[in-house]
Amino acid sequence: MRFRTRRGLSERRHARTLVRLCLAGLCLTSGAAVAEAQKTDSVWIRNGDQITGEVKTLFRGRLKYSTDDLGTIYIEWDKVDRIYSPRTFEVELESGEKFYGILRLARSGALVLSGDTIPLSTIVAITPIRRTFLARVDGYLDLGLSYQKAHSTFQLTSGAKAVYRARIAETSLEYSSFAEARDDADETGRFAAGFTERVFIGLRWSAGVGAGYERNDELDLAGRLRILAFGARTLSKSNHVDLWASGGLVVTQENYFSTDSTSSGFEGYLGASFSAFRYDRPKLDANITSSVFPSISIPGRVRLDNTFRVSYELVADFMLTVTLFDSFDSKPQSAGAPRNDFGTTLSISYTF
Repeated sequence: MRFRTRRGLSERRHARTLVRLCLAGLCLTSGAAVAEAQKTDSVWIRNGDQITGEVKTLFRGRLKYSTDDLGTIYIEWDKVDRIYSPRTFEVELESGEKFYGILRLARSGALVLSGDTIPLSTIVAITPIRRTFLARVDGYLDLGLSYQKAHSTFQLTSGAKAVYRARIAETSLEYSSFAEARDDADETGRFAAGFTERVFIGLRWSAGVGAGYERNDELDLAGRLRILAFGARTLSKSNHVDLWASGGLVVTQENYFSTDSTSSGFEGYLGASFSAFRYDRPKLDANITSSVFPSISIPGRVRLDNTFRVSYELVADFMLTVTLFDSFDSKPQSAGAPRNDFGTTLSISYTF
């Protein structure tokens, strides 16, 4: 009987010890969580104000900054006088050069990073290194609807783009679609989707591969599958403009509604993209993208794709977007198919 009592006391002592250890672990975990949740970054504005919070990102001339009292705010980069954060960031300059490290205080209008003093005016992007997958994704969603009583015409426009940025690479996915239904004509539409994987090389160079698919009823195109290998160079990048050019080789496979045959071929590729943006509210973004595809397999054939997109901010993260597009094919591979398709769409966009 005495043996059982001692055994019971021993078990109770072990249980109490285990409970104390668990409580201690919970306290340590809670303390670590609180410490991690504390916002320790600081930004000094040119008017003398200091704001404590957490640096999220710098993109297109606006610093995304999280605070306890004001929530997430956006600060125009040219209004920032000094900045500090003990966390690790990737900082990209106008020249394309990238630095990694914590943001240390320096003189007015500069910061110290990896032992170098960098003027704030030369910085075009700041990205935290330790971020979740979703936090590294930027993009937009488009949706447009219209209806006309005449001929009971209904139009639906949609589109999306998502870009994931890692340290030395970038992955993008995008699609766009248009559909029209009316009483006096057959339904018509177009669809395009693409995937691109880009690796950054040196200061302003990059290379990558891509794949895409498109369909266009107006051009009698039932489907065009393409695989692309390319190289690109950034010609200019600042907090107001972004200009780059690219070139490469494309493998295509095409089929048309009016024919049963499928054709494959090779094309060259030359492309350019120009973006301009105003970060003062209301925001205004404009982008022009042009692509030229001279055929290698079919002499004299040239395809052109041009897109102009402009977005005007309505409220935070919601934009009114107008898109103009034009597609041209000098030698369609379907007899009687139109050589050109162009149009415009109006939609509401959500940016993230």
